[in-house]
Amino acid sequence: MAERPDAAPATSRTAVTSLEPSKQWPATGAAETRGATAITAEIPAVPVAPSYGVLLPDGSIWYPGSKRKLPAPAALRITVWVLALLVAITGAGLIVEHYHPSWLDPVRHVVGPPGVLPGNTTTPTTTHPGSGQTSDKLVQTGSGPNSVTYSVPAAPYVLEIKTTQRCYIQVKSISTGSYLLDDTLAGGVLQQVTVPTGAATIEAYAGGSSLTVDLDGKQIGDVGTLGYAVVYRFNPPGQ
Repeated sequence: MAERPDAAPATSRTAVTSLEPSKQWPATGAAETRGATAITAEIPAVPVAPSYGVLLPDGSIWYPGSKRKLPAPAALRITVWVLALLVAITGAGLIVEHYHPSWLDPVRHVVGPPGVLPGNTTTPTTTHPGSGQTSDKLVQTGSGPNSVTYSVPAAPYVLEIKTTQRCYIQVKSISTGSYLLDDTLAGGVLQQVTVPTGAATIEAYAGGSSLTVDLDGKQIGDVGTLGYAVVYRFNPPGQ
């Protein structure tokens, strides 16, 4: 079937009405042609907002309104990673300092005479028996930049440590090479370490703690204040 010459396309947005005279609408005024039409309704155009996209480092494109979040600026990401690394290093250092302080010995720097804390000019007091001392007493026999040596009458003897603050302490047997004490003590703790035979050393990694030496249940001498990282050695006869 042939199409009417005045038929409107199906996709047209304009409604058309024929103005050809008919019985219901007699012709009036100027003559109209058969194909003449008049616009009776029109669908308004819908405005389209301008759109744009952002090219991301991975090659994808981000559009406004997308659920995907834009990555943070590079400077901010670098700052966050640096802070996270510093926190991790600090946490690891605190764990090592608490559980294995001896691992940090190579990086420790101790200056000053024996028994003097860094930044402290007060020399700790070390008490010894008076002029009437005999061989059954603790006697200082030598000292160095960071060491003090004592002689004890016999072995076994007991080193009694009293802490005034949290302190990491090592007591080492020279004859066996093993540690008789290798621990961090809280403040106000009284710790006894028995040296069964031979020489021994004690080293405290905090100042202020005191030490007494006992033999056969009797005190034979004391060190009033243990200095920071100072090695105190105790030698029985023959050592």
